[in-house]
Amino acid sequence: MSFWIALACTAVIEVYMLRHLRFDWIIVAIVLAGTTLCIDYLTYTTFDERNWDATNHIMYIQSIAENLRLPNVYDCTPCGHPPLYYALGALWSWVVLATDWIPLEQGLQWFSLLLFFGFVVFALLIFRSCISRPATLWLSAVLLVFWPSSIINSVRVHNDSLASLLMLAAIYFLAQWDQNKRNRDFYAALVAVALSLLTKASGYTVAVALVFFAGIRLCSTKFHRADVTRFTAAILALAGVALLATGFRESRRPTNLCQKVLGHACDGRYVPPVPDTPSRFLSFDVGNFVRGIYTQPTDPFLNQLAKSSLFGMESKGRDDFDSARHEVLATLMSVLLLAMLAVCLAGIPLVRRVHIKKYRVYFSVAIIMFLVLVAFRLRAPNELHEDFRHIFPALVPFCLGYAVIVDRLGRYTQILYYTGVAIALLMVVSSALFFVQ
Repeated sequence: MSFWIALACTAVIEVYMLRHLRFDWIIVAIVLAGTTLCIDYLTYTTFDERNWDATNHIMYIQSIAENLRLPNVYDCTPCGHPPLYYALGALWSWVVLATDWIPLEQGLQWFSLLLFFGFVVFALLIFRSCISRPATLWLSAVLLVFWPSSIINSVRVHNDSLASLLMLAAIYFLAQWDQNKRNRDFYAALVAVALSLLTKASGYTVAVALVFFAGIRLCSTKFHRADVTRFTAAILALAGVALLATGFRESRRPTNLCQKVLGHACDGRYVPPVPDTPSRFLSFDVGNFVRGIYTQPTDPFLNQLAKSSLFGMESKGRDDFDSARHEVLATLMSVLLLAMLAVCLAGIPLVRRVHIKKYRVYFSVAIIMFLVLVAFRLRAPNELHEDFRHIFPALVPFCLGYAVIVDRLGRYTQILYYTGVAIALLMVVSSALFFVQ
């Protein structure tokens, strides 16, 4: 009963925040419906089914809460990660869960759900800053909220919950600074990037993006004093935070530079079953992609990445998703993803005249995330390093781009517009049917 009271409080918080930010009631209804589906998924899967190392993440949090110190790097699987998520989890357990009115595991799942709502809020702010038509905003919102991996990631006890939120916040503020040139937006982005580095090494993607756009601004203004100051502040601050993040990794064993920066990802425990040749990263097997829910270690990199953007690569509670119905829905969603990608590729020439500056940060960061993930996979071979969850914020530019292109197609022919909308809504309905129990 206490847990259901907590979830009811979540709904109240969501309504208040969205209305305070002046989103309409349709957006509120979309978010509440998505939250309901996330809660339903939470009720019939256990926390360690949704990610195999959830117990280790809880152990890290308990180590801080009970001992007021960080564990050794080799005490648990995620102990090589920076401590911000785990410190906040410990604080959450002290303040919110202090009276044991909710078990720790459920309380941390609630924490993840609230962090995911924060992620959705920043996604909605991004959509609203780029979209003028309400129907297009609704389309992008419903795609993001009901995207299959959104449901999966929303209640995982994992530092990805906080990392994705901070990375998306950094992207939003960076785009606002790029458009409006307000110093407060730049420094807000810098703070978000710094906090993401203290959460997970995934934050290096947005750190690269921040330095990249600060450098572009610096060169375009011929080294104006204010731009030099911003660029220097970003370099010094991020370098200092990166050193701090690596300094938290206390270890009884000698570690190399890669292990200091990326933690256990560089331990070299895994050898890919297929050699890392160019075709491994450039090929795409359509037949294998549209069949089934789960990937195989021998699948090409792009297959792994695209499939994991739908269903992830770790267990979701396999017993609950092994029916014929789920196989059919998984195949349908895989086909729909390919159709959405085809719509985006076909529609790119139609948006050339759109004011590209409005979108350039979002799509540039998505490209940077992809390239960094490829580099990460090459440096630390592991099938779990081909998982889309490492670049989960890239889903937001994808949903934005699809909605904008469909809207643009409607200016040429209503048939293409309604086809694009139908594909998106069919994806949403299929996802809901896949997860609803």
